[in-house]
Amino acid sequence: MTKRFLKALGFAILCCCCCLQSRAQQQPIYSQYMFNGMIINPAYPSMDESSSLTAVGRNQWVGVDGAPKTATASFYTPLRATNTSLGVSLTNEKITVNSQTGVHFNVSQRVKLNEKLYLAMGLKGGMSQYREDNTSLYTSDPVFAQNQSYWKTDIGFGFMVFTDHFFIGLSSPTFKSFDLGNSVNKVAVASHYYLQSGYLITVNDNVKFKPNVLLRLVKGAGLQYDLNANILLKNLVWLGASWRSEKTMTGLVQVQLNKNLQLGYSYDTPMQSNLKGAQSVSHEIMINYRFSWSKWKVVAPRYF
Repeated sequence: MTKRFLKALGFAILCCCCCLQSRAQQQPIYSQYMFNGMIINPAYPSMDESSSLTAVGRNQWVGVDGAPKTATASFYTPLRATNTSLGVSLTNEKITVNSQTGVHFNVSQRVKLNEKLYLAMGLKGGMSQYREDNTSLYTSDPVFAQNQSYWKTDIGFGFMVFTDHFFIGLSSPTFKSFDLGNSVNKVAVASHYYLQSGYLITVNDNVKFKPNVLLRLVKGAGLQYDLNANILLKNLVWLGASWRSEKTMTGLVQVQLNKNLQLGYSYDTPMQSNLKGAQSVSHEIMINYRFSWSKWKVVAPRYF
């Protein structure tokens, strides 16, 4: 009886935490977003002259039942004749009995302002299915007597100004959301806004330093920020650290296994927690493959 009570209590606490998060921060949080920028800014693919395939898996709050688990796959490719890039992303996230699966399409256009400066504009659109596995709650409450499933569609936009060593971008990947069908929709999607910037400093031939800053604004959550710094050694290994305004510290390492394939890992840990045990560490793995369609075309190192 005591064990069952503790499980029920833990589940209730986690649901409260997730409800607070869903009202404030509904999009998945990633620690290696600086190397997978299309999930934040639809204009990002225009910064890359190569096609790119990225897969990310994130296990948040390890050891907590029902904690968020997120998987994302994204692909984009440039159309060289028009300076246009096309992309697609697939996302799946599960939190307790709630899950979300989405597919989104991306188009961005690059414009040359001068010899070194570019402007990119991007649009994003797609749909997501929300599901609630209510029958697994083992409750007699009629509100949770059956599972729920419903669809929403959303649109977003982004702008980026960049050179080979600097960028600044403003975006809203979820700017407006619309209901699909006549189902009872229980999720009200808030607009998300991001302001992001980074700069690459060449220390010497073997060492490069890249500081980044990300500001997030979501209705109901106020202004949040990420500060991170990364060091690139011999164009082979990235070492980085981040500080999130939610008082979370992140360490990451990324290795260039060959000219096309990159493997990354990040580790998040909270610096403080008001609810002991409810905010454990988080793990994230990223795999990126950049295509060289021609044997005469060299895949340039990607710094952003």
